[in-house]
Amino acid sequence: MKFAAFDLETARIVPDSIPDNKAYPSLGITCAALAFSDTDDLIVWQGVPQLSQTECQGIVADLQRVVSEGYTLLTWNGCSFDFSVLAQESGLTEACGQLALNHVDLMLIVTFTKGHYLGLDKALAGAGIKGKIKVLTLSDGTKLADMSGSLAPELWAKGEYQAVLAYLRSDVSQLIGLAKAIESRKSIQWKSNSGRIQSVPINKFLLVKECFTIPEPDVSWMKNPPSRSKFTAWIPR
Repeated sequence: MKFAAFDLETARIVPDSIPDNKAYPSLGITCAALAFSDTDDLIVWQGVPQLSQTECQGIVADLQRVVSEGYTLLTWNGCSFDFSVLAQESGLTEACGQLALNHVDLMLIVTFTKGHYLGLDKALAGAGIKGKIKVLTLSDGTKLADMSGSLAPELWAKGEYQAVLAYLRSDVSQLIGLAKAIESRKSIQWKSNSGRIQSVPINKFLLVKECFTIPEPDVSWMKNPPSRSKFTAWIPR
């Protein structure tokens, strides 16, 4: 499988909860990136203060072109988040919905199998891959010691474009590395909070639309397990 890993950063902070579970409010997109499994090429889109609707439509067209060239899009929580945001910002909900349903969302596979979310850092650690960037050098030379995606909108607004782009590039590159590790090991592995090794077998990379064939796990022990419909509620039927 030839993968193209996709990720984006928003112009505004993601709210803690979305009342209707159908779509995120308008968050804007400051930058997005695409890394490839068979080449070192990297596509980056960026806009100040954020990408326009026309530019976001260009991202959709580029993703469609990459898919037509034989690549499978790859994300971590892209079905629920990245493609939903892109749909709102581009106005191309149908097209983004099709991209979402026909791509591989690694977190979705874990959630549908286990019934709970999993952070990318844990999956990276389980694959022996260095975690997400935590330390970044800002334009004045100072070091930011605890970088996270929630800080990206504020940093972008302050003109720290290179720092945010470095964080974004690292994310998509790590996703490619994770997919290769999973392909080799035939599983996603991680360590639980209690220290136990957990895993999900991956004999085949399921597309989002295929993940609904995964048997639903027992989540009776969970207070508020995520519903499967939440991930695709924004996609037109």
